Amino acid sequence: MPKTFLAPVRGWVQSESLAAAQPNGASLLENFFPTTRGIRPRGGSLRHATIAAGVKSLMVWRSGTSERLFATDGTAIYNITSPASATVQPAADASGLSSGLFSSVMFAGTAGDFLVAVNGANDRRLYDGAAWTTAPAITGVASSSLSHVWVFKNRLFFVQKNTMNAWCLAVDAIGGAATQISLSGVFKKGGSLLFGDSWSVDAGDGLDDICVFISSLGEVVAFSGSDPADPVNWSMEGRYDIGQPLGPNAYLRAGGDLIIATTDGMVPLSAAMNKDPAALTLAAVSRAIEDEWKRQAVARQTSRQWSCAKWVARNMAIIGLPTVGASEKCAYVVNLLTGAWAKYTGWDIAALAEMGNLIFFGTPGGGVMIAEASGTDDGEPYFSTYIGLYEHLNSPAVKTVKMARSTWLHRKPFKPALSFSFDYVPKLPAYPNAAAHPSLDVWDVGLWDVALWDAGIAEQVTTRWVSVSGQGFAVAPVIQIAHSYAGPPEAELVSIDLLYEQGGMAV
Repeated sequence: MPKTFLAPVRGWVQSESLAAAQPNGASLLENFFPTTRGIRPRGGSLRHATIAAGVKSLMVWRSGTSERLFATDGTAIYNITSPASATVQPAADASGLSSGLFSSVMFAGTAGDFLVAVNGANDRRLYDGAAWTTAPAITGVASSSLSHVWVFKNRLFFVQKNTMNAWCLAVDAIGGAATQISLSGVFKKGGSLLFGDSWSVDAGDGLDDICVFISSLGEVVAFSGSDPADPVNWSMEGRYDIGQPLGPNAYLRAGGDLIIATTDGMVPLSAAMNKDPAALTLAAVSRAIEDEWKRQAVARQTSRQWSCAKWVARNMAIIGLPTVGASEKCAYVVNLLTGAWAKYTGWDIAALAEMGNLIFFGTPGGGVMIAEASGTDDGEPYFSTYIGLYEHLNSPAVKTVKMARSTWLHRKPFKPALSFSFDYVPKLPAYPNAAAHPSLDVWDVGLWDVALWDAGIAEQVTTRWVSVSGQGFAVAPVIQIAHSYAGPPEAELVSIDLLYEQGGMAV
């Protein structure tokens, strides 16, 4: 009997009945990314720079078409836009720091375009495209106590570390007198102010924008207006509860909305403003992987921060999990168009940043990596695994699998191994060897009669029947691929066809 399993465009799914799962999902999707038409194996990480003491933060300065990428360790800031060597640490742009955990934001004021950075331990830093400085100074509060920064209504707003105080500067100002915003009587649960940002019901800055403040224990207060010093032009709109946030940088902007990484999942702030706190788990963007999320969120609530970034060029968001002890190095990824999730293993992410349509991530081990830019992880092989959702194939009887084929669209050679798991117990055979990539069509480099002049360019369809074995009452397809080559893989799974025999029913 035949059966076709379509590619799991719904991604990794843990929120459905095992015995009655909907099609087009995966019970495991590791180092694959769900696209709008299939799944593709992820690319590896390519080393861009080295910060020997370990990366704490990544920051990007932008002005017009110019961009600069900076990395920090515990004592200094480094310009790593175009390092002379990927393996040799560059000289520091700024030193003498006592913390490398920065919050930063671009601010276009009347004096120019500035990258504003605070860390709650040292004076606020400004980068103007040429150098880092602490001038002009902020008065009224020690800028060394400011731990988070954002922009609202053309003003810089700050969190004062381990307090219930926020501060803001005058319109378009990068220094000068700061105005205190005390939230001591507003938050009910205690804790301290963790971060803030602007929120809107539309996709950009507008008249409906409000300023939100989020506490370390998951309370959100919202204010409207544009001048916190003027009671007529600054009023509280409401207080809401969410799960405990997983760090001051653990959130994303989606249009005007904020998606906050909490112990309950990736929760849209718009949902918190319209739903009871008990119902927020159901409204979480990460609902499909709820069990995994909650297990990891509880295990990894540490001083190491979770980090989030949108990769607009790939319609992807990446959520980096802090590695704790012997915990697995991993990240969660989601397709921003479809909401489908997957898991990337082997990436130890301490910080994330997007620059020039690329995503960079820093590691505690001292690497600054370009995501999905190689066929290895910094020279080490990695493996992609897909296990489908288990299906009964319209009968409770035992099925014996015989033959199967996978259909792929691809531009580079690869070696997928196809097998099946049964009865909700994953069984993975040994991974195949990685495919050998031929010499490609590089003029004056490719060898005559050896180089493939259309390799890596022309899209091909590959399908091949193979023998498979095993039996059970519930069946799930398994794809395994090993990666160990120079360039990133370029392949996409379309479907899997199965021929099987169905046994009779013994009563």
